This record gives sequence, structure tokens and C-alpha cells, in this order.
Amino acid sequence: MVRRLVVLYHGDFKEHSPGSVKHPEGPGRLDVALRSVADIVSSAPRGRVAVRGAPRGGSLDVFKVVHDQAYVEHVKSILRSRRFEWLDRDTYVSRGTVKALLRLVGASQKAVALALRGVNSFILGRPPSHHAGVSGRAMSAPSMGFCLLNATALIARVLAAHGRVAIVDFDVHHGNGTQEIFYDDPYILHVDIHVDPMTSYPGTGHPMDVGRGAGAGTKVNIVTPHMAGDDIYGDALGLVKVVLGSWKPEYIVVSAGFDAYRGDNEMVLMNVGTRFYYNIGRLLASKAKAVVSILEGGYGIGLDRALKAYIAGILGLRTWPWDPPSYSDGVAWRSYRAYKRLTIAGILKHAKISLPKEIARKVETLRPRMRRYRRKRRYRRYI
Repeated sequence: MVRRLVVLYHGDFKEHSPGSVKHPEGPGRLDVALRSVADIVSSAPRGRVAVRGAPRGGSLDVFKVVHDQAYVEHVKSILRSRRFEWLDRDTYVSRGTVKALLRLVGASQKAVALALRGVNSFILGRPPSHHAGVSGRAMSAPSMGFCLLNATALIARVLAAHGRVAIVDFDVHHGNGTQEIFYDDPYILHVDIHVDPMTSYPGTGHPMDVGRGAGAGTKVNIVTPHMAGDDIYGDALGLVKVVLGSWKPEYIVVSAGFDAYRGDNEMVLMNVGTRFYYNIGRLLASKAKAVVSILEGGYGIGLDRALKAYIAGILGLRTWPWDPPSYSDGVAWRSYRAYKRLTIAGILKHAKISLPKEIARKVETLRPRMRRYRRKRRYRRYI
């Protein structure tokens, strides 16, 4: 089957702006992303990639299916002032934020319609989504991390009425808002690859956070150490493949962050190259009827190199921007393997996902490590 992709974009997404204030999540990010898309359009076979204008949505009230009604009304009341304002130390609203959010509603609705027809889509929109929880700040995070309303969760909730859904988040930070929204939901799988929460924002996404109540066992957190390279991320991708193979989703919603790419994020030093982004794009496109991707992190070179590789992977192109493979040191591997064993133990405990015997055997010597991990853990537990 020939894979196609519709990129949804509109200039209104750039209206959410910090103005003269220096901030990493600014409208200039989309200029870099659009140049990457243009490169793919020019190099891909004709008709494989289409860039379409994201329609304008009618109301922010649609977000009430994933957020508290009071929170949505609170956001709407802030936006009515049409002035620049800090909601917390990281997150702002501006005069044009309401335009961007209404365009995000329309793009989300269009992406759902495309997915139901079996068409892959990528929303190049702002503000980002995955840190916005039920009532804003999620799982005791210190801030909303640039996010206001969660389009990833909205799309997943709507698609779940039409088939089996998985959410995959490979932003360098944990998608704590998305996980909180679906923490009790047994019907939506959430797989999240992110950097060590013991040392990085938002301090959530521990491997034993597997869901709660009926949702226990449907939330999978794959933790990577700082300076992880293609080898560790490739191993993590193998676990994602097994989990998706067991879940068998019809639709995959992706929080697509490109800030784990080497040199993209000054606050979190990682060493991931284009190989991972190409491979995860290719994997996701092979595991579902349709893939809906929403732009999350990525603030510089990641939106150039990694975004191109990811789209090339979704399309199944034979060539993509190639980086030399990167390798992790022994310390990083030991940390990653310890976390991976904990992740596997959490999956096995609730048996919502089937794992091959060779993977299950990795937890035979796990119990002493789990006790040490629980003593060290500093953040609130959600299990």
C-alpha cells in the first residue's frame, strides 16, 4: 500500500506569540518545520505529501471531553482579555492565542476525519498539548510546560469511539497531561519514551506508573538516560513494537516531539540521530489504519533533521537525512536496562499487554532493584 500524508497548517498558529519576550516556544519554530516539509514535498514522489490549510474550529468547548469544564472556562476567560499574560513560569497566552487554539480545534477535527478514511496526517500547530492535564497542571508537575489544551487527548478520545487507539509520545519530556487524562481508561494505550524523570521536567513518567483502576496496565513509560544515543533509542523502539503488536490499534495518535535530537534542546542533552525518527515513523505507519501526529517539542535543528526523517519514515521513502549512528556509554546502558526491567515488570503485573518470553525473562532478578528504586523516588506516585 502506498503511504500518504496530509500536513495541516495555518498562519494563525503563529499568532500565539511571546512578542519581544525571549521564549523557546515561539512562532519561529513553525518556519523551520515548514522548510522541512517543503524539502520532503520536493523530494517525495508526486502526490505522497500534501500541505493543506487547517480549518478554523467553532468553539473551545470541544475540549471539555478531556478537560474539566471549569478549566476550559478558565482558559476562555483568560483569552478574552486578549493581552499577554504568564499563566506560570513557562506558559504564556497572548493576543493571538485564541486564534491559534481555534485553528487547533479545526485541525484536530480534520485530522479525525482523515484518519477515519485511512489517511495519515500531521498537525503543524501551536501551542503544544501533551503537558496539559485534566485541570491544567498534571500529576504535580511544576508548570504546564508551554501547553494550554490537549489536542492529542482530544483526537484520541474521539477516535476511540470508532476503533482501538494507541497514543505514542516520543517527545524528550513525559506527556504527563495526556497520561493523567487517560490514567483510568482501559481502552486507550499510552506509550511514552522520555528522559529520566528523576532529573528532568516534569518529574513524572516513572516506569511503574502503569495506570489506575481499570486502566492499570495500559500505560507504558520507557525511560531513557541523559545522553542516550541511537542504540538505546533503537532498543526502546523494539519494546514499542512489541507493545503495539499486542495492542493491535486501528489508530495511533502521536505526540511528535523532536527535542531528543542531538543539539536541539540545551536543557536536556541527548544524542539521538535521524535513524530513530525514521524508524519510528515507519513502524507506526505499519501498525495502524491511520496515524495522526501532533507537533510537540523541537526548537531548532530537531525540526530540521528529525522532522524530515520522521515524515520520510511514515511515507516509507528509501532515503532520508542520514546521520552517523550514535552510541551510549556503559553508565547510560546500565541505567536504561534497570528502568526497562521496571517497565517490563509493570506490564507483566497487569497482563493487559502480552510480551514474548525472552522479554519477560529480563525481570527475573528485579525485586531488589524495585525496592531500591522506590526508596529513591522523590515524586508522587500514581499507582
